[in-house]
Amino acid sequence: MEVWHGPGEVSFQGAMVTLGFFDGVHAGHKALISGLQGMAQGEGARSVALTMWPHPRIVLGKEPGNFRLLTDLDYKLQLLEETGLDAVLILDFTLELAALGAWEFLERLYEALRPKGILMGYDHRFGHGGEGDFPLLQRFGREKGIAVRQGDALRIGEREVSSTLVRRTICQGDMERAATLLGRDYGFPGVVVPGKQIGRTIGFPTANIEPSSGWQLLPSYGVYVGYATGCRPGGEEEVMHAIINVGTRPTVDDSGIPSVEAYFPEFKGDLYGQEMMVYFTHKLRDELRFSSLESLREQIGRDLEDYYAYRRRS
Repeated sequence: MEVWHGPGEVSFQGAMVTLGFFDGVHAGHKALISGLQGMAQGEGARSVALTMWPHPRIVLGKEPGNFRLLTDLDYKLQLLEETGLDAVLILDFTLELAALGAWEFLERLYEALRPKGILMGYDHRFGHGGEGDFPLLQRFGREKGIAVRQGDALRIGEREVSSTLVRRTICQGDMERAATLLGRDYGFPGVVVPGKQIGRTIGFPTANIEPSSGWQLLPSYGVYVGYATGCRPGGEEEVMHAIINVGTRPTVDDSGIPSVEAYFPEFKGDLYGQEMMVYFTHKLRDELRFSSLESLREQIGRDLEDYYAYRRRS
């Protein structure tokens, strides 16, 4: 898959194009891209997704303290590549771009890509203030002589799949439903950084995993069954099952800063500096405050029993 960082890097035109932020590259996004590829195949064309970075809500200052993303740019591109797209064009989202009217935005898209057709998501909006909708795109298509279509919503259960729904589900700690909406387990890239090593003193050494993105969405605070993947020395990729704590560690830390700590029962060794993907599959319990380290140690022992019981069932 080609990645174009701006219109100046576009290496071919005449593709079928879809546009969106594609946060999480969830099941709905993948259904849309599959439809795009069907259109492209029918016309003997290639498939291109147009996306943006950073997220408009970050640039425009909407809910900057609360808003979080499902995927950083690198992980999003990896997931988009797995769909089989031929290329992704990334636009740098700036205040200048945000000020563009919807028609002018489409004119710039057309000038850069000269698409044979455009497939728009069922709920996608574009242009200043989100003024661009499907009827406007239809008028643009008629003027330029290109095919335009609107994708259908993907429903799972009673809800339409969206990045907002996925975020809400993860914030509720429902990792099983999140996996259904995403089409994979929820996870993100990070690196193991030094911690206070309190876990070692109570017999449970943990790896402190710092997410690669400061905008990364964390699951609701609590203890999870999960796993991590990363390359061990020598380049061999390894899957390490884990029990993972997400939260502020109120028993040992009063800073209120959230962290991600993983204990790998079947692994012994040094992971400092290791880059890895960490995934969450099931929530065992909410975060708790304990009166002593001994009480914490006893609870971790019970958590491990629940962890192994869950793994035996799944």
